[in-house]
Amino acid sequence: MKRSRLQVISSLLFFYFFFSGFSLSSSKNEGRSYPLPGNFEDIWNATIATLEAEKIPLAKVDKANGYIQSATFPLYKKEYKNWAKAPTFSSAGFCAIEVGVVEKDPSMTVLGLKAYFKRKVGYHLTGFGKRDSSRGVFEGRLAHRIHKRLVESKFPKMKSIILGCDLHFDDATLHYVIVGADEHQLAYEQGLRNGDVLLKIDDETITPGNLFNHFINIEAESLKKVTIFRDKQEIELPVSVFYLNPDAPHFGFYVERNSRTKKFTISRVQTGGPAEKEGLLPGDALLKQNNILLDNWKNYYRVILMQKGNEPQTFLIERRGTLIEKKIMPVSEATKEVL
Repeated sequence: MKRSRLQVISSLLFFYFFFSGFSLSSSKNEGRSYPLPGNFEDIWNATIATLEAEKIPLAKVDKANGYIQSATFPLYKKEYKNWAKAPTFSSAGFCAIEVGVVEKDPSMTVLGLKAYFKRKVGYHLTGFGKRDSSRGVFEGRLAHRIHKRLVESKFPKMKSIILGCDLHFDDATLHYVIVGADEHQLAYEQGLRNGDVLLKIDDETITPGNLFNHFINIEAESLKKVTIFRDKQEIELPVSVFYLNPDAPHFGFYVERNSRTKKFTISRVQTGGPAEKEGLLPGDALLKQNNILLDNWKNYYRVILMQKGNEPQTFLIERRGTLIEKKIMPVSEATKEVL
């Protein structure tokens, strides 16, 4: 959901639709559920913090029963069309949500979300009233933001774990699905593909309650046996996962991998950093570091793990067809971005 939309709720609209908002039971909606890692307190706190950050007005907060109900809030026309199953020709509208939080066990809690929609102006065509059912998009985006906030607070180390793809929890199949495993990413190089269903890691069936346990204790590189489901069969793959300490020595440049040439190319050089002082430029391709060929992601991350703050690193660089050798001393301030 867009911050711009949430920030334009006027006090007049808020009070009018808080007291005369439409009934939650007036819209058809089956709701969606999202198992999240953590106990009731973890998920409740992340949910309240997310709703407050998104400026969604609340009408009822009942922590004892794990229930939250929002006040009615307005939506722009584009948002309403994206989130509600409205007629082709419809105006802006309004939304209200219900949230339920139920702990299944100390490691996993289910977040239930329902969104209800009503058009600002009803086009009374045959078969259409002013109440519209949800497409599930709003609930999915809100759940994603709650999950992100939860992980950042409960598992802060995860932002430095490198898998090379994202894991999307499918609330229909109750499995995680591989997404973002593009051809130039680490996950693709190791055999993972978009759409793969994650079944097991190191022979343990994966649930939202145990997923992060497989990553939070990694200190450098860890080889995992990953079992996925693809094309009606189970496949086992050896997958290396990396933890890059954000406080480790760095050179002050940012790298992306060229999808066409597969070369690691400098995208930006930090002002005043070691790379700028030694003359590195955006567009330079990194071919070797200390004679280690940078031809895949595993080698790239492994040389990062070997770096020490008091040891200069020798880079072989290609710049517009010319090979250049640069020796750079890393520094230890934590200003590096992980791409």
